[in-house]
Formats: sequence, C-alpha cells, structure tokens
Amino acid sequence: MFSKNFFDTPLGLNQLIAYELYVTYGLYQREIAEYLNCSNNTVANYVRKISNYKHLKDFKLVVIAKNDHIQEALQIINSRS
Repeated sequence: MFSKNFFDTPLGLNQLIAYELYVTYGLYQREIAEYLNCSNNTVANYVRKISNYKHLKDFKLVVIAKNDHIQEALQIINSRS
C-alpha cells in the first residue's frame, strides 16, 4: 500500500533515493549501497519495492518533493569518483 508519509521516514527516504539513483540516474547498485551503508542486495530490494509505485501520480509528487535529498546524494556519490 502506498503512503506518502512513509517517504518521510529514514527507511522510506533511503528506498526512494536508491530507486531514483538507480533508475533515473543509472548509478550502479554498488555505488548506491556504499552511500546508504548497506549491501547491494538491499539496494536491489529497495528498487524492486519502489518500482511497484512508479505509475502513481502521488509517487511522482513525492519524487519532486524529495528531489533535494536525491540531488544531494548524487553529488556526494559523484564527488567520490
């Protein structure tokens, strides 16, 4: 079940960041896992779970609302390269 409030939690935000960095920006799961301090499998699970919501209008609004967090993560990962 989709809940916008879930993405205000640390777990929800991490799942959203993992999904966006992997799907939209094409980063490797390894890079995302290092940033989130988790395993590659965890990133894969996050992406799989969140992909169930990609067709929802509310999900797109959440992505827009959390874009600052996503961009910050992207900058940090890119600065490590």
